[in-house]
Amino acid sequence: MKITKAEKSDKKALLHFYKAQHYSASFLGHDQCYFVKKNNTIIAAVMVSKIAEQFRHYFLHALVVDEKFQHQGIASLLLNHANKLHQPLICFANNSLETLYTHNDFEKLSVLEYETVIPQHLLLRFIGYKNKQSQLQVFISTFDNVKTE
Repeated sequence: MKITKAEKSDKKALLHFYKAQHYSASFLGHDQCYFVKKNNTIIAAVMVSKIAEQFRHYFLHALVVDEKFQHQGIASLLLNHANKLHQPLICFANNSLETLYTHNDFEKLSVLEYETVIPQHLLLRFIGYKNKQSQLQVFISTFDNVKTE
């Protein structure tokens, strides 16, 4: 499957894809978006944001695969692609997705590691999300073993 880097002209189609998947996605800052199409239709996408220039970290979010195409390795394909291009990646995901992330070079952080590993702006965002989704966890890429500034 071919991964395509989104251009500005793809933004409307990507937002439509996310809406059709019942996922509230938005572009956060300096975003890169990658997607997979089948028969000219987006079937999966992921966003990677460089939210603050003073930090090396990238925020991976909005990893969504259309339900009809799940369990075919597409999420792993997108994760590996993003991991090769953006280091280190931090993401927030439900505990039920731990296997997906750990099998794709991510490590689940313990609560004690949050403050020492996550940049403050992402930590504050995580705390806000965690208040609404108690099963949310923090994962960081271990692809090149870079974890802190």
